[in-house]
Amino acid sequence: MSRPLLILAKSILTMDRPTPLEDGFVLVSGHRILQVGKRADIRRSLSARLLDLKDTLLLPGLINAHCHLDFTSYKGRVPYRGRFMDWLKGMGMRTKGTAPADFRRSVANGIRESLAHGTTTLCDSATSWESWPLLRRSGLRAFVFPELLDIGQDPAAYWKLFQARLREAVRQFPPTETFRWGLGPHTPFTLSREVLKAAARSLDSGRDLPTSLHVGESRDEGRFFAKGAGPIAEVLKRLSPDRKYPVGTTPVRYLNSLGWLPKLDLGVHLNVLDEKDVRLLAKNRVTVVHCPGSHKFFKHPSFPYRRLRRAGVDVCLGTDSLASNSSLSLFREMRLFAAAHPQVPAREVVAMATVKPAKALGLGSVLGRIRPGSWADLIGIPLRGRGPGSAEKVLSHRGPVSFSMVHGEPRLRLTS
Repeated sequence: MSRPLLILAKSILTMDRPTPLEDGFVLVSGHRILQVGKRADIRRSLSARLLDLKDTLLLPGLINAHCHLDFTSYKGRVPYRGRFMDWLKGMGMRTKGTAPADFRRSVANGIRESLAHGTTTLCDSATSWESWPLLRRSGLRAFVFPELLDIGQDPAAYWKLFQARLREAVRQFPPTETFRWGLGPHTPFTLSREVLKAAARSLDSGRDLPTSLHVGESRDEGRFFAKGAGPIAEVLKRLSPDRKYPVGTTPVRYLNSLGWLPKLDLGVHLNVLDEKDVRLLAKNRVTVVHCPGSHKFFKHPSFPYRRLRRAGVDVCLGTDSLASNSSLSLFREMRLFAAAHPQVPAREVVAMATVKPAKALGLGSVLGRIRPGSWADLIGIPLRGRGPGSAEKVLSHRGPVSFSMVHGEPRLRLTS
């Protein structure tokens, strides 16, 4: 094993202390952090390699709790004209016309953009089944959620084929220390009741898989479950005329009736909620993933952050895809969130891209903070001007990061 690495930085935002650590160090051995402290407290007898980042604010690597790397190349190519279901249909048509090689290029571009903007962990909702070979060797930490979507198909045949494909994919690309499989049902309305129940049973059988599901994203979805009407109903009646969905409910309560909420780790979007929905999310400890850039693109209803937090629901941030966003930078997502919710402290916003998603993934003890025992997932941003580092400076950062490390391995270092 090589000697430990001693990283020096002007400021360290550990997310484990109330204020940044000034003129500090992080000692890394293998893929773990051994020690964090002030430069003046470094033992003179310490035998370690030295990396002096100088005027840098060091912080935990950012965790993108929801993205679609398949669609990186779709930026600006699927216009939104005010009807969410029309946009989804446009996405479906473009997906069918995209070759596997084009999906792979899209994923590779998404990985590069994510790395450049300080993301060290990606939660990828995989539609094309092309992302995991690239993610597994990317050097980033990755959770892959193969999407289930059986609209217009026979549920039993679809579920049988999905299981076979997933078993083969896991056989070819088994989990590693930095790569894990998950399960990603698409939405409550693009999946049959039969497949949702089958997926839930598969999790009951002992599969230790994190889960992610789009739910309550749009007014159309709320209207469909409340009244069985609107654009979603029109499409489903045409493509899956024999399917039955409940009326007089909400997407959250529908999932709860199928036993899904206790199994759901990342509930993506949840823009349309009532108070009973919020209580159910809190009771089942579902973490909500908010995607501010995508939210702005669709002009969704105001995100109910204050109601969720009052109920004790954790909220973290994702970028969604570039089909509905202009960047994969979580710094931009944090800025957009802070602009829409100015009452939320900057440190709390940074926690939504570090501490909160780590906890949702069951890794709160080893990810999302800079402290002894944690995995060494670190990024650095240049400190310009006077004054110490702060959460406010994280939110104001634009452009690429100057340093990135994942699992103790440096992945990016920009030199002036």
